[in-house]
Amino acid sequence: MDADRALANARAALAAAAERLALAGATPEQLVVTVPAHRALGVIPRRESFRRSGEGFVLGAVLVTASGGAAEPGRIARASRQVLPGHQSESARARRELRQRLLDARLPEGSTVVIDSRPLPLDDAAAMSVERGPLVLSDDGVLVRWMPTAPDSALRPLDEYLADRLDLALGALSAARTESEHP
Repeated sequence: MDADRALANARAALAAAAERLALAGATPEQLVVTVPAHRALGVIPRRESFRRSGEGFVLGAVLVTASGGAAEPGRIARASRQVLPGHQSESARARRELRQRLLDARLPEGSTVVIDSRPLPLDDAAAMSVERGPLVLSDDGVLVRWMPTAPDSALRPLDEYLADRLDLALGALSAARTESEHP
């Protein structure tokens, strides 16, 4: 199969998956990149913060965007002011601080946030042919490495993978909608 055609087909399939989710009422995850701690004007200390970089939907090992882009998901957190009483472990305090910093970055409260996702080079056949992330270009087209440690023999065709993940996501949306209508 022609590599450029395979990548164009993959972009179309990813965009169609994002569109189906949006039409079904799925809320997209907010994508952010980390802005390291620095000094403003050379003297005013600024702590690490976040800058929005878009929206997308996490479908298992792949994050898809409406434009047909794909990324390897980074850390996933929820922007919230959740405060739990009593003693908390250091890791719980760190998660609470992260959730607060996401709110400080003006992300909507309760939104799911993907931090520092790694875009996949779907416009570059040479880069995709050596990619070891969740999407891999092979002679058979674009395949999905659904688990980071999966061997090449376990890769799945992108279309099949997206169909399975969309069935799961749309089924969960439908079930949540039904539950909220009939508590």
